[in-house]
Amino acid sequence: MRSITFGWTLMAAASFATASGARGECIGDFNGDLMVTAEDLGILLANWATSGDGDANGDGYVDGEDLTLFFSNWAAVCPGSATEIRLACQPLVAAPYASFVRTFLAGAAVTIAVDPTLTAVTAGQVADLFVVDARTAVQWESNPALVDVRGVSQAITYAAGTVEQNRFTVADGSTLSANGGLAVGRGYDLVIDQDRDGTLSVGDLVDGSDDRCALWITRDPGSVGSYPVTTLSSYTASGATTGFTLARLWYPTAIATLGQRPLVVISHGNGHNYAWYDYLGTHLASWGYIVISHQNNTVPGIETSSTTTLQHTAAIIAQQATVAGGAINGKIDTSRIGWIGHSRGGEGIVRAYDRIFDTPSTAVGYTLSSIQFLCAIAPTDFLGVGSANPHAANFMLLWGAADGDVSGIPTNSVAWSFDLAERSTGVRNTMIVHGADHNDFNSGTLNDFVGPAGTEIGAIEAKDVAKPFILAGLKYHLESELGLGEFFWRPSASLRPADIAPTTILVKEFVVPATSNPIVIDNFQTQSSTTLSSSGGAVSATVANISEALARDTDGTFTWSTGNPHNGSVRDTASDTQRMIAWDWTSPQSMEWAVLPTLSDVSEHAYIEVRVGQGSRHPNSVTLNGGATFSVVLRDGAGIEARVSSNGSGEAVNRPYQRTGSGTGAGWQTELRTIRLRLRDFQALGSGLNLQTIAAVRLEVGGTSGSSIGRFILDDLQFTKE
Repeated sequence: MRSITFGWTLMAAASFATASGARGECIGDFNGDLMVTAEDLGILLANWATSGDGDANGDGYVDGEDLTLFFSNWAAVCPGSATEIRLACQPLVAAPYASFVRTFLAGAAVTIAVDPTLTAVTAGQVADLFVVDARTAVQWESNPALVDVRGVSQAITYAAGTVEQNRFTVADGSTLSANGGLAVGRGYDLVIDQDRDGTLSVGDLVDGSDDRCALWITRDPGSVGSYPVTTLSSYTASGATTGFTLARLWYPTAIATLGQRPLVVISHGNGHNYAWYDYLGTHLASWGYIVISHQNNTVPGIETSSTTTLQHTAAIIAQQATVAGGAINGKIDTSRIGWIGHSRGGEGIVRAYDRIFDTPSTAVGYTLSSIQFLCAIAPTDFLGVGSANPHAANFMLLWGAADGDVSGIPTNSVAWSFDLAERSTGVRNTMIVHGADHNDFNSGTLNDFVGPAGTEIGAIEAKDVAKPFILAGLKYHLESELGLGEFFWRPSASLRPADIAPTTILVKEFVVPATSNPIVIDNFQTQSSTTLSSSGGAVSATVANISEALARDTDGTFTWSTGNPHNGSVRDTASDTQRMIAWDWTSPQSMEWAVLPTLSDVSEHAYIEVRVGQGSRHPNSVTLNGGATFSVVLRDGAGIEARVSSNGSGEAVNRPYQRTGSGTGAGWQTELRTIRLRLRDFQALGSGLNLQTIAAVRLEVGGTSGSSIGRFILDDLQFTKE
């Protein structure tokens, strides 16, 4: 929790600057009660001639100058404060009883929760809950008046007990509009008006007082958008390679009324056709995008594929005054471009980005910073780390686990896709779709499904997966609709577009970049000893068969072998450097990382997270034959421990897709997913855990902590922000 400050009633703002050693929000308020009184004077005198509380001027010493400054503020009323906490949640049937989230599909029930062990509320107290249109921090400062979008606020009464007894239904979903115009959703803030005065003021609880909304009520990103679409079946791109000049265009029919809109370029794969992406072009255009799909010169290889992507992007910008009779003239926002590529086209867009990175003049009519999103669908990796490198681009990877072409087969790294993702240093998310094959993501007729009988989801379902998640990526990165980011990592059981069948398994990874300032405990990139973390802390473990190495299957077969402990890891070519750790267990075991004192304050972070997957075809994974669970334990400097299960939100670490081939047994490549646990959950139910002094992180398996047997491959244990 943090405090936010609203208007001041006495004295000029300049006189209230907080000094070193002052506990309150203004000079002289040493006890933090928002008033300068005799109690504060007693604190000053008790610390006379020391460096303790009472140092009003911040010079490191309590003396007569502090006393003079103190009396100049005598009887002052300090800035009023409301408390920022997370309120919006999904109810859970077990501890911690609430999963605090922001994003809800329109029509879904919306719940808030207050934990009396963390927030000072009184059983029997009545307060008013307001749902208001989202405001920025500046807007809240200038206008603290509360106006409920539902027409009237909602009276709530706190109950004795814990968070479980203090959950309140805000709306059934239909009463909160998701209509954000061009935006997929609409943001709201939440306020519990404790004093019932109709304004955000001292003692109130607020979710969303910063620039992020508390609630994001979203339309289904898989549904058709607000705008009818006009399609130009083909036009000729000037300057494109001979034989590869044709492209198709989709745009909102009402484009003249929408202002400038982002551009999306689709680059097909080898043997594919530019006309096979109507499902995606039409969908994205209905949500306000200008979309082209172009002929792609893939047969010679990735370099020529990247060239046609670069050429067609430049051509549509240069020809906008004439294409489609000039309907899109002046409407392309050249500062916001997204590239989508399939197969060789997927690697081609990454290579095109790398070419601009190396030689900026390669881009014509736009710049490297214009390319704000790369989405690669089952990309190849012909060129390797030196050329197929997305660098710091925002990157999405979509891959079908039943792909019979770019399959991830261990004997051929050209058919690997995840090594491109591992090279990304920007925001990245990946998704494995069980039962989808390579050509399910276009409208061709080739079926290359390779997987267990009965698991094929088919092309319609695969497209129903691609549409909402690609749209979410574009809206998140190109239009800052941050509420859609939860689609990248939330378990499908808690957030799933409506057209995706409940039986379709989606394995999601979400990785934040170093620029978002995570506190990294271990990324396994340095300190190759398994007893020392990459951050320099000691590591102790009782789990078995620990191996820290490159994320690479080394023997060309998915048959389990003790000599190949990272079996199924096809994320590193011979030139890549991404390392991970693997271990297994058959009884209650653990692995613990000491947190250095310089990293121990995680109070400004929101989650602890780790990427983790089951070891493919390992005997323990075969025996488990299902989802694997574990628990995370945090210990603070006082020795207080708090434990949260990875399965708290309803989804375990999935069983690897049971595809056969490339050796004996069933199971294909390592399927990492991101498990994010909210730090607030570790403080729930009165644990007393101090997030400012975290001394250790421990992963526990077996017994009451998780699955009784298993094999994990994991990476990136870290604390992250929203």
